[in-house]
Order: sequence, then C-alpha cells, then structure tokens
Amino acid sequence: MSLSASALLDFASPFHVCCDREWKVASVGPSMAEHLDFDPTGRCLSDLLEFTRPKVSHPDGLNKLPRQLILLKLKGSGLDLRGQWNDMPWPGLDSGEAGRVLLCSPWVTSEDQWRQTGLKLRQLGPQDSSGEYLLLLAAAREQALDVARLADLATIRESRLERLVQRMREGLLLIDSEGRIESANPAACMLLGFRSTKIEGSLLDDLFSALPKQEDSSEDLEWLVKKSTGDNFKARGSRYSIRTRQGETHALLFRDVSEEEQALQMRRTFLSMVSHELRTPLSAIKAPLGMSLSGHLGQLAPKVRDVLEIATRNADRLHQLVDDVIDLERLESNALPLNPSKFKSGTLTQKLLDGLGTTATDAHVALDFEDDDFSLVGDQGRILQVITNLVINAIRHSPNGSTVHLRVLQQGSNARCEVTDEGPGIPEELRSRIFDRFFQVNSGTEQPTGGTGLGLAISRLIISQHGGQIGVETGPRGCGSTFWLELPIAGR
Repeated sequence: MSLSASALLDFASPFHVCCDREWKVASVGPSMAEHLDFDPTGRCLSDLLEFTRPKVSHPDGLNKLPRQLILLKLKGSGLDLRGQWNDMPWPGLDSGEAGRVLLCSPWVTSEDQWRQTGLKLRQLGPQDSSGEYLLLLAAAREQALDVARLADLATIRESRLERLVQRMREGLLLIDSEGRIESANPAACMLLGFRSTKIEGSLLDDLFSALPKQEDSSEDLEWLVKKSTGDNFKARGSRYSIRTRQGETHALLFRDVSEEEQALQMRRTFLSMVSHELRTPLSAIKAPLGMSLSGHLGQLAPKVRDVLEIATRNADRLHQLVDDVIDLERLESNALPLNPSKFKSGTLTQKLLDGLGTTATDAHVALDFEDDDFSLVGDQGRILQVITNLVINAIRHSPNGSTVHLRVLQQGSNARCEVTDEGPGIPEELRSRIFDRFFQVNSGTEQPTGGTGLGLAISRLIISQHGGQIGVETGPRGCGSTFWLELPIAGR
C-alpha cells in the first residue's frame, strides 16, 4: 500500500486497525490512536484479542469471521466499535506479504454515550455510523427546535386570542355536547347579568330560547335571552361547532339587538311618514303645475312657463328621491317582496327601448342593442328598473354623438346584461364606492347628470335579492365603462 493509499485509509476509516497474520496490531488509524492508552508509533502494540468483544479464546475464532461484524471494546475507553476485517497489505509489510485490516466505526446509540466517550466530529470518517447517528440527532434537534418555535407561536396566538375574547363586545359562550355552558367571556357575563362562576355549568336552554327564523332575514340566529334579573332581551348571533381532542364543543356568539330593533322600528315609522306626509303634498304640487303647463288654465307668458317648467322638474326630482329612499330602505329591510314570473328577455329589452328612445334622442346619444331573446325567471319589473337605471346613467355620462351599447346574453345557466358607454369612464379607485348610496361620479360631459345617487345602490340590492351579481369595469376598447349584471336564468 503506497503512502497515498495509507492517507486515504486514514481519511476513510480513521478507526482502522492493521494486523499481521497472527493478529498482532501493527498500526492504527489516527482516531483510534486518540482513544487508546498507548503510543501508536510502536511496531507491535498488542494482541488484538485483548480488545475484542465477545472474547475469542484463540485466533482461529477471528479467522472464521472474514467480512463479518466484529464488536470491539477499546481498553481504557468507554467507546465501542463495530467493524469487519479483510485480507490486504498495509504500510510496513514486505512486498507480497499478506496482512489484515480491520475497518471500524464507532458504535454510539445515545447522546449521553456520545458525551461520555469524548468522541469528536473531526474523528469521524465519511462512512462512520456515528456520523449517521449525529445526522439523525441533528435532525431530531432541529425538529425539537421547530416544535419549540411552534409551541411559542401557539402560545403567542393563544394569548392574542385570549385578549381578543376578553375585550370583544359580543358575548361568547363555549358549550359542551350536553348543552352546558363551559365558559363565558366578560361581555357574555355583562349581557346576561351573571358572574362567570354562576354561568358555567348552566344549561344553555335555560337562558336562550330560539326564535323562529324569518324567511327574509340574514343567516344570523335569533334568541330570546333571559337575564339574571328575570328580564328578557332579543339577541342575534351565530353558533359554530368546534372539534377538539375531548370531543365536539360548540361556540355561541351573540349580541343584544334591542337597540337595533328600536332603531329599525323608528326607521320604519319614518318611512311611513315620508310615504304619506311627503308624497301627498308633492302630488298636490305637481298636479296644478301640470295643468298650468298643459294650457288648461290659460295661456302662459314665456317667462312664467320657464319658471313653471323648472318647478315641475324639481318636483319630479324630489318625488323620485322620495321613491328611491323608500325603495332602498324597504330593500335593505327585506320589506319589498319580489314577484317572480317567467318572461322573455327580448320583451324586457323592447320595453326599455320604447321607454328610453326619447331620452336618448334628446341627449343626442344613439342606442345599440343585442339580445339572445331567451326565457328567464325573475321580477320583470324590478329587473327592468335596474337595466333602465344603468342605461339612463350611460346616457347621462355619454358625450353628444356617442352610442350606448346594450347586450343581453345567455351564458350557460346565467343571463348576463352589459351596458357600455363611450364616456370618460370611472377611475379604478372609485369603483368600489360606485354602488354606495348617494355616491355620484362627475360625468366629465357638458350635460347635467341629475339623479339622486341611489339608483346603483338600489340596483345592487335588487340583483342580490335575485341571487345575482352586479359590477363595473372598463369598456372593451379601454375607454368608457361597462356595467354588467348576471342572474340565474331559472331564478333564485
């Protein structure tokens, strides 16, 4: 074996042992030498049999174990080795003389044993089993650190959640599978008028009585809740199921809606007042104005006619505002029922064109339409109201000589309507607000836009009641706006 081969052996198996045919140790690897209690520079160090485990009483016992696992116990060290021997020459032997080399690796099975033996990473060869163990140990440590980090993160999140639960204004109850309250946050205790120690263990049904769900209400549940004083209040909220290791738990989130109900009743009273106290005098004002302008009360001077026409337009606008406010409030409180029926889209489009032809002509705007003429189910009057509002808005925001395009198409199980104008368009930052009540965008044209700012808000509610969607995007050629709506053809 050349010197370079010897160096390679020292690198690949630093715990190797070189022996002659009689199992006399001639040399050892550098890492083996560090763990032996004798000088490794001597020619013949000792008989290998002194280090073997299990003990072999005669060299023939080793001679029968070529390339088989041999366990070694180093004298003066707590380190165990495992290895196998092979017939091969080693440095110091005459040419042609046979020798044996025992290739060994540390046998370490625990971190404590690693520390006790004083084994160092630099003493390991690339194939040492201890290296494999250390890789596993490093991976285990990394996993342990990951688990610790996750545990710290979970603790932080739990602390944040606890602070949130403690400070939230809604009441929160945790209920076990038997319907008993396990815990309550401070808001729930305040709403119910109990201390947490009094609530815990109580049956939920003793405090909460479910109210019938209204067909036109949201997904929230409603209860009649009994307080510690014996008084009742109306609550609204949600109930969730949570799976835990201990079984299924329920969370009940609720709030007192007594003030909301009172405000709703006040709003309904106001709507009733607006409906009767404003519509009636408005009608009384419009009637004589109309008679005067029609000539039934005699000829009018030009200046008088101009004044009366201004008054009539403003009375009409005020009347429209009252109607829009009432419709909006009824839609938001689900007090405006739909009357669905089956009809053809072509019929709807024709009614719209008949009603808005004069409006478009007066505004010097052309109307272009495309209709697949298919059947759909919905409240025809309300859908016509929405599309009419979209087309009127498009006319108002279109310059003279431009065209408003109306397309009513069937797309699978949905009906899609698109109204496209050639106006200045709507800035992207305003599109999220365009359907808010009373919000209006400057048309950028010389024509007055008019309107109440409620049409799109009403349109969104009507389409939502039909189970559809409505939105706005830039026109097909990068200019103008396209308002679109989609409705299920078969109705909601």
